[in-house]
Amino acid sequence: MALITLSELKAVLGIGDIYADAIVQEVADAAENIVLSLLTKNQWAVVAHERTNLVNTITTDRPHDVYVGQSVVIANSGSNFDGTKTITKVTEYTMSFTGTGSDYPKHGVVPYGTVSATQYIDYSTVDEVRQAALAIAADIWITRTGTLGQQGVDFQSPAPYRLGRSLFTRVSGLLGKWMDTRGMVG
Repeated sequence: MALITLSELKAVLGIGDIYADAIVQEVADAAENIVLSLLTKNQWAVVAHERTNLVNTITTDRPHDVYVGQSVVIANSGSNFDGTKTITKVTEYTMSFTGTGSDYPKHGVVPYGTVSATQYIDYSTVDEVRQAALAIAADIWITRTGTLGQQGVDFQSPAPYRLGRSLFTRVSGLLGKWMDTRGMVG
């Protein structure tokens, strides 16, 4: 799912083919990653895993609504756990599936992995989400190519850093309806 295309970003930035596509694509990808991290997803963090009697069990960071028989995709949780798995047992914070190999005790997954169930919305079709990604990409580009937020060569007074906490504030209105508020505090 691409929230913004390379040609779209180049047009918004007015840069044509001056810069290599790979450089501009990095900016588009970074903006997409930032926006997607703020949105509601059918996904949980994997904080621990274990194997007992050929049954792999993962522990999530919060209660999930996965059911027995459902297929999920596990990532960044170890080669024996990663991939598409069919769930055989669930509790409020755990889900189990068939495993292979010897037993080992429950231990943390650091950094956290992810477990994802079917997502019923394609955010690349939501205009507000796409516009937020474009706005963030433009801020990243301006910061990357200019002296904004730095002491310039001509010793002008530095401007506020555009990629700080205010970046979220500038797009929160666009993303409001789609934002995942489950992890927000305060």
